[in-house]
Amino acid sequence: AEAGTETKAVLADSHVGVEASTRFVQPDNQSFSIAVVLVALGFMYSVHNLIAPNMTAIAKLFHFDAYERDAYIGGELTLFFYFPGVIGALLAGLLSGMMERRMLLAALALITSVSCLLTTCVHTFGELVWARAITGLGIGGSLPVVYSLVGDWFPARRRASATAIVTAASGCGVFAGQCIATLMGSVDWRWPFLVIAVPSAITAGLIWWFAEEPVRGGQEDGVETLSLYQHAGYRYAPGLSARHLRALMHNKTNMLVILQAFPGNIPWGVIIVYIHDFLVQDLGLSRRSALGAITTLAAAAFAGILTGGFIGERLYGGHSKRIAMFGGVCNIARAFPFFILFGWKRFFGPLEHSSEGFFFVLLMAGGFLATMASPCTGAMLLNVNLPESRGSVVAMYSVLDDLSKGFGTLFISMIVRLVGGRAVAYQISLLLWVLTGVALLHAWYTYDEDEAQMRRHLDEAALESMVLISKQRAQSAIRDRAKRAGEAHYAQKSIGARRDQLSDLQWPSSRRAAFEARMANGGAGSAWEDGHGSAADGVAAADGSTGSFKASHGGSLYGAASRRHAGHGSGRFCADRGRLHSAAQAAAEAMKRQP
Repeated sequence: AEAGTETKAVLADSHVGVEASTRFVQPDNQSFSIAVVLVALGFMYSVHNLIAPNMTAIAKLFHFDAYERDAYIGGELTLFFYFPGVIGALLAGLLSGMMERRMLLAALALITSVSCLLTTCVHTFGELVWARAITGLGIGGSLPVVYSLVGDWFPARRRASATAIVTAASGCGVFAGQCIATLMGSVDWRWPFLVIAVPSAITAGLIWWFAEEPVRGGQEDGVETLSLYQHAGYRYAPGLSARHLRALMHNKTNMLVILQAFPGNIPWGVIIVYIHDFLVQDLGLSRRSALGAITTLAAAAFAGILTGGFIGERLYGGHSKRIAMFGGVCNIARAFPFFILFGWKRFFGPLEHSSEGFFFVLLMAGGFLATMASPCTGAMLLNVNLPESRGSVVAMYSVLDDLSKGFGTLFISMIVRLVGGRAVAYQISLLLWVLTGVALLHAWYTYDEDEAQMRRHLDEAALESMVLISKQRAQSAIRDRAKRAGEAHYAQKSIGARRDQLSDLQWPSSRRAAFEARMANGGAGSAWEDGHGSAADGVAAADGSTGSFKASHGGSLYGAASRRHAGHGSGRFCADRGRLHSAAQAAAEAMKRQP
């Protein structure tokens, strides 16, 4: 009971300090903040696929042949796009624990917009590499920041569907970029970059000026002392403390989920970069038919993300570790439709009009299964890591994801000649989906333990916060009391100095002698009543006080009164000397006002 009272007291005392240092999200602003962040993320991710549909056109500009097109534009340029994203993700993951994430995301969106404008002005392959590197830096840092925001916008039971929405927004951006690049790139491959740059800059401004910052750790529940951790003034720090590093190193679920990023996402890098050109060059589809196939794939992937998110949310409500089993099964199953698609010519011959229906069914099945596990893995990362280290963990995941895509496309471009064609190379890469899916199934045995461990660390952090706040309150109380003591001492010294300046209150000698004579004869009352009724009022008002008349100029008066008391034995003044002093002071004021 005492601990509960202490907690409430700490919360009450520290609430103002927290509010002064943190911008809290109001309910009416949260929906707008989420919407504008997702729109910004979509536009940023649309830059991913602005190159892929126009690889041949860009190769002609730089006079590349078919092999150089795949090696330089499909391989090296993609690597230089994703590698700066590694640096951007790591920096953003650390900064998301130290500064307002809305400002950080706005800056990243602005960097992406500027780099797109620079891409429209390139004339050499080196300039294109630099422009894409800056773009990768901005895009790479966006996902850790957004995931950190989502972790503080939604509770654990809703994070599967929330991460599904984030993944859907980024997927929609990739698809929109593919469509814009295909439609407008037929005129000039630079135009899509200009079209994306403008809305990216607009969303950066909207986030900077209107989006709200959520409370860090504000959606954690199920821990008794966590309310103190959230609201008692404890400042979150990036995940570099001993406790954070120890938790990350012993978290087996983190390792199993990160395997889905590297090497598990190498096939995704192959699909994103090469699918359009593969459909046109290898299967003989027209550009518009290839766009229709990619649209079908993207729509199915979008549906798979949403479906996987809501299924994962239901599974978490029943038993949290079921989402690990669900994600592992989906990751294994998604390899089979794409294995058939990449080997279509070898299995069925050239793609004919009569078989297009089955082809599109396979596309839909592959896209739907390929993304169903993504919301579950994202929710798992958020649920087994401390709020202050989520940005760093997601940054690590994002870094390895980008590394998979960049390294995967380079690796595929290198082994194409060794395996007898890029279709076979694509099929070999799909084996990674199967292996990492099996690894994710093992999270069935680790997920509950790691989530419980995270909650124990939250308890430790809450207790540390309570100790910290108690110490701060004690230090503040000591400072306040010392300040008051100093003020009292200064006031005492100031009063003593002013006593020497009150000589104007000294009575004239004639009046003082007359007053002393009257006091000696017991006529103090008549002295006050002779035209000086206000003096009596002053005595009544000052009854019981210890006025300063004795200290300033009551020496002669008090001495005289004392002598009269010694001579005549008057007990009236001995009973209460304070009354005598007050009466004398009131009489002095009355004498001053007498004309």
